[in-house]
Amino acid sequence: MFYFLVALIAISSTLLVSWRLEGGAAAINDAGRERMRSYRIAFLLSQYVQNPQQGIKQAIEREVILFGNTLIELEFGNPQRPLFLPKEPEVKAQMAELRVVWRDEILPHINNVLSSQSADEQARLLLTYRPALERYVESINKLVTMVEHSNAHATGMLRSVQIALVSLALLGTILLIHLFSLMVIRPVTGLREGIQRMASADFDVRLPVKSKDELGELASGFNRMADQLQDLYATLEQRVEEKTRSIEAKNRELAALDKEVAISEERNLLAQELHDSIAQSLAFLNIQVQLLHDDLQNNRTADALKSLAQIRESVQESYDDVRELLVHFRTRIGTADLESALVSALEKFEGQTGIRTIFSSVGQPPELEPEQTLQVMHIVQESLSNVRKHSKASQVEVTLNCAAQSIIEIRDNGVGFDASHDAGDSHVGLRIMRERAHRIGAELSFSSASEEGTQICLILPVCSEESTTA
Repeated sequence: MFYFLVALIAISSTLLVSWRLEGGAAAINDAGRERMRSYRIAFLLSQYVQNPQQGIKQAIEREVILFGNTLIELEFGNPQRPLFLPKEPEVKAQMAELRVVWRDEILPHINNVLSSQSADEQARLLLTYRPALERYVESINKLVTMVEHSNAHATGMLRSVQIALVSLALLGTILLIHLFSLMVIRPVTGLREGIQRMASADFDVRLPVKSKDELGELASGFNRMADQLQDLYATLEQRVEEKTRSIEAKNRELAALDKEVAISEERNLLAQELHDSIAQSLAFLNIQVQLLHDDLQNNRTADALKSLAQIRESVQESYDDVRELLVHFRTRIGTADLESALVSALEKFEGQTGIRTIFSSVGQPPELEPEQTLQVMHIVQESLSNVRKHSKASQVEVTLNCAAQSIIEIRDNGVGFDASHDAGDSHVGLRIMRERAHRIGAELSFSSASEEGTQICLILPVCSEESTTA
């Protein structure tokens, strides 16, 4: 408010000074016009003395009237133009002197010249008029000089006021910038920094409340929000920690359950294999023992020996089945890759059965999970077991083709079987092989015909990029 009042006073003073400067300039202009009009009157008087015509006399009278009116306007001013003489005492005294000299000396001379009837008298009066005119013009010049000095002083004052206004404006601008920085920029900057720190999860940030205006209320609101968020975040962390512990416990329970389910499924598969092989063999042995008992009671020695050989062969087959099942049950892959596991299984099979094995591999073998590799090897070993027990083959060929897909093919040159009747779900061994393939997401198919051997095709699942990199 103080700066507004000072600026208002300064601007008003500037306007007043400029208005008076404009009036002074008009006064100088009119004073100069009076000086020219004095010389014009003197010229017209000399013309009138030489040639006294009525028109010249009328022109002189008009100039005299204009001269007198201009003197009055100079002395008293004219706000409408505007026109003012400076208010200095010496200026007023000089103006009063001009008016008196005009009234008491210059104007009587002019009237005397115009009223004289003698040409010689007019010439004499004109000669005495000229020195008086020169003195009067000098007085007019003196007035003009005074007005010019006054205007120069006023102009200097105007410049000083303008410089003061510029300085005041500069000082006010600097002060406003400083106040704006203290009252707006710094609080807003602090608020922005507080928001950035809060965005980075620093909920300990608080803003200083230095005023009771809108920015102070905003800082107070920010602090209240920070308090609430800090409480919520602390509670959230506690809840997350509790949920994490709960999830970890659930994961351990699920892992234990998964392990139990896997063991249960493996035992179930083993029980099914035992039922398919050992139980049938035991049932056959029971029948053979009864036949052997009847042959011995009836003294049929040849039939008894034949039954005894069949019993021995069945016992050997049951022994081989049990050994294979134990091998299946104890199978552990460890860090061995699929190709190495296949080669090792074929070497053991050839050493145990004497059936020739051929292995070939195309492309880069897939990187399977240990559980997937284990199930694949169970399927391969079950296939080899069927070759040993049923196919009467002399050669088994296993191919690992890893081109577009990873495919394992097992082919033998045995007697084969009717796939349309013997490869259904009623065959426990084949059903178990299908269950193992389904467990790892693989596809299993059989192709066989009588006296044309058997081909088993296992299409392995496509490993995702995440599991591969893991």
